[in-house]
Amino acid sequence: MPDHFYRFRPTSALLDGYHELENQEIYFPTLNELNDPLEGFKDVVWRGDRIVWRNLFRHYLLCLTRTVSLVAFLGKEFTPKNAGNLVYETDIDLPVAPIREIYGRACNAFFNHEAADPLLNNLSETRKAVRRDELTYYLRLIHFSILTTVVEFFEDNGLKLMKSTSGMAELSAEVMATVPEILRLHSLADDDAKVLFFITENITQQLALIHELNNPVPEDRRSWLFIAHDFPTYYVTALERLLYPEWHAACFVTDPTNAAMWGHYGDGHQGMCLKFRGKPNNTGGAGLDLYKATSWGGNNHVGYSYVAHPFEPIRYTSEFPEIDFFESLGRLPKPKLKNFWYAGQNGELSDVATTLFSDEAKWREEYWRKFFSIYRTKLPQWSYENEHRIILSSSLENLESKEVRKLKYRFEDLAGIVFGLKTSTESKIAAMRIIERKCVESRRTDFEFWQAHYSHRTRQIELARLGLIKIDPGVVAATT
Repeated sequence: MPDHFYRFRPTSALLDGYHELENQEIYFPTLNELNDPLEGFKDVVWRGDRIVWRNLFRHYLLCLTRTVSLVAFLGKEFTPKNAGNLVYETDIDLPVAPIREIYGRACNAFFNHEAADPLLNNLSETRKAVRRDELTYYLRLIHFSILTTVVEFFEDNGLKLMKSTSGMAELSAEVMATVPEILRLHSLADDDAKVLFFITENITQQLALIHELNNPVPEDRRSWLFIAHDFPTYYVTALERLLYPEWHAACFVTDPTNAAMWGHYGDGHQGMCLKFRGKPNNTGGAGLDLYKATSWGGNNHVGYSYVAHPFEPIRYTSEFPEIDFFESLGRLPKPKLKNFWYAGQNGELSDVATTLFSDEAKWREEYWRKFFSIYRTKLPQWSYENEHRIILSSSLENLESKEVRKLKYRFEDLAGIVFGLKTSTESKIAAMRIIERKCVESRRTDFEFWQAHYSHRTRQIELARLGLIKIDPGVVAATT
């Protein structure tokens, strides 16, 4: 394991923009702020018995019903973010209000439909692995039927949501009538069906774009477009929130001379690279102590302390870990698993529950092993980075706030700063003054400054130690 780890940063983050150097902070971005669109990708598969599949459709009905009610209440103020946490709900979360009755009636209407049994049988009897495109395809097949039923039940309770549902009802009836034959054809196609699911979803997205291009949607109808077209895709994506806790990554490298890294993460060589000491740990690796929430007391008091965070090496491969959805619902409490997701109509438990609860320690070990694999996996195209990362994941704090995701490190663990080929003199002086003050306060004399430069001898970027610059009793002086 290397002794030092390097972190590229633009001067705007280190100095006058976010003052990371002054505050001794490491910022942990969201996955959307990272430049790899497959960051955190999970190869999720849905595989299970009739009980869990039936409950998945019940859950889809519940989330759709709740989303329709939100759109009816918020109107054009609705955004998909308003429905973000609905995925965590089950039937016990529904208020004692008409919506509980509407949901119950919608479930009865769907499961009594002649297409429901063939669909459940097809999914549960083969125990095949269903992936995103296929699940989205099945949800689109039944979506308009469910939506029509939900809207009509809302109207029965005095809430008029659409001028007429007749067109949608006719469309849903036609589609639902084709479900048994579609399932039969897909079973014959076998592996080729996977291609069909992808093509179908791709065509669906294209048609939606063409429709909106030719028929711009008024703002007051955009929320209904989300429900009518986007909801199945949104729901399948949202289901992943039930699997693993939210996490954020701060990225480090072991080679501070990579020109591409300076270009991508060092503000086009105008930034700086922080050099951190790796603290050896008992696993043979190294880590960095960061100040974070570690305990929760009375009166909402949160206790903080320095905690060792390991530098995790990235595994570069095109093989992403396969996650079985029904066996990985780690973010839900046991009552919701036993009383909803794993519960049969007559109180029996799914086979999934038997497997999970019979050896919970073994299940947890495998659950966390896959979690570690998720945030440590990137495609081979990124291997030139030779990245190590520190992961932030907390059950004590809401990590949505950027301020919460700024963790302090000890100044003693910052060994030095490397200036880029194009770092301005003003930025260098500003960084040196900050370091000077901190060294005086902590009585340090071992801080290092380095300059990146192009070597004509080796034809690559190298580092030159700025050995004449020494911090000595409060003065940054050039000595000879």
